[in-house]
Amino acid sequence: GAPARRYIRAALRQDSAALMRLSTSDAPVQWALAAARRHPDTLALWARRVEAFAGEHRGDTTEVFVYPPGWGCDRKPIVLRFVDSPGGTKVVEASSACLNPG
Repeated sequence: GAPARRYIRAALRQDSAALMRLSTSDAPVQWALAAARRHPDTLALWARRVEAFAGEHRGDTTEVFVYPPGWGCDRKPIVLRFVDSPGGTKVVEASSACLNPG
């Protein structure tokens, strides 16, 4: 849960420098910034208490499902795909049916 928590809290702060350090490319950074701009109150639920569950593990990549407390998006987690790298665990991809832009 710690890498997911760091990423979500950086997103809520709209801290692009921290998001870059926690991500492998611009895509998860852009997703996080867009989610924070469009859904700050909902994202704040995730920042307060993260419930992370590991999903599929393939090679050096792990899928993690992050559920918020409360009712709003409880069936629509943030799905983070992490990769182990020399610089630590980093986000390769982020999405959520609840927070996706649009």
